[in-house]
Amino acid sequence: MSKMRRVGVGGLVAVLAAGLCWAACGDAEESKAPAKKAEAPKAAPAEKPAGGDYVPAAEALKGGPQPAVVLAQAWFRKNAEGKSAPGPARLLIWRKGPTGWTSTKLEDGDSNVFHKALVEKDGSILTIAASKAKLKRWRHNDGKWSQETLWENSWGGQFDRLRDIEIGDVDGDGKDEYVIATHDQGVIAVYNPPDAAGGKAVVMEMDQKADTFVHEIEIGDLEGDGKMEFFATPSARNQANASQPGEIVVYRFDGTQYVRSVVDGGEHTHAKEILAHDVDHDGKSEFFGVLEAELEGKVIKKPVEIKLYRPAADGSFVGTTVGTIADRQTRFLVAADFDGDGFDELVAAAMKTGLFLIDGKVGADGEIVWDAPVNFEKTSSGFEHAVVPADLDGDGKVELYVAADDQRELSRYEWDAATKTMKKEKLGTYPPMTFTWNIATGTL
Repeated sequence: MSKMRRVGVGGLVAVLAAGLCWAACGDAEESKAPAKKAEAPKAAPAEKPAGGDYVPAAEALKGGPQPAVVLAQAWFRKNAEGKSAPGPARLLIWRKGPTGWTSTKLEDGDSNVFHKALVEKDGSILTIAASKAKLKRWRHNDGKWSQETLWENSWGGQFDRLRDIEIGDVDGDGKDEYVIATHDQGVIAVYNPPDAAGGKAVVMEMDQKADTFVHEIEIGDLEGDGKMEFFATPSARNQANASQPGEIVVYRFDGTQYVRSVVDGGEHTHAKEILAHDVDHDGKSEFFGVLEAELEGKVIKKPVEIKLYRPAADGSFVGTTVGTIADRQTRFLVAADFDGDGFDELVAAAMKTGLFLIDGKVGADGEIVWDAPVNFEKTSSGFEHAVVPADLDGDGKVELYVAADDQRELSRYEWDAATKTMKKEKLGTYPPMTFTWNIATGTL
């Protein structure tokens, strides 16, 4: 008699949500979208509003400015025919008020997923979405939300998505640019916001290539010379239960254009997650890539590998392994000094096996020596498993905020000096059939 694995209701719902999102809303493996041969661009098909007969929510923020955690999400609902369908793109905004944590919703009927949100200093929110591929700014005044589309485009592929955004001065002009990754035509866009004199935004688009997904953008200063590089992770079209080839690339501005070079690449796997961060506080960004597991069907042939890349004198990069995780994928890698020792630890959020802390120290030769990953939380999981570090309560200690879609929980972790591990506090739960792509923090 064969053995059957018992799946709880929460796990089953998470599996169903992941399957629906594959077909409808984002970067998940697209088992129903096999790779196509390159063909001449054609106009993208017209799309119905993501909400269908559903009226998108725009709930007011009550009370004064409060510490906030913003989840960028896709979610699913029953349509008029009783079938599951993607709802409008959603921001689930959690704020800590006098009585504790409460949530409000902001939704956008133009799209069916927010891939990322960024809370700005003035309390406005930047969002990137799919499909349609729109960069927007949202403001809340007098109990009402308003929106402004800053940029949108269509490249004639199967769909148009804005997948990631990072902000920094990548051309050395003293002003920040928005660097944006897209699907599925491989475009990387550098958006220069309008100047104070009222000029128009200028957008530079690069490296369009059919059936190419750019998953992640990171900005850092590897040489410590004050000049920022940015990194990206283009790969072949996503496939279910199979590894895709891809590259990690870096762009440097030469005064006229952004010059592209390859950091790493492979035929058997690729990176969807990268990180540029000065972990040892020496004024130079360390650069990490997280290589997805190599798969043969559903079997993991080679586990997730976290690598540290250092630039060589000839312009190439040398990669060394920081640690491995026995999981199919790890889509979030963040860094912060959680234990207050002056060195920023890494936290990796794996799909099914939980949260991992990777500590290190600077050795006598100036090189970083890494400890083995410690699996400090095994009951937190999700397809993306979004995490973000922040000192949201202003006590000088960094917390870790985690959206565990399998458990439908938003949680906060903080270093416990007595037990020398991360201590969990559950902040709240959110609805089933929800897919969290990113987390932002700020004051709203």
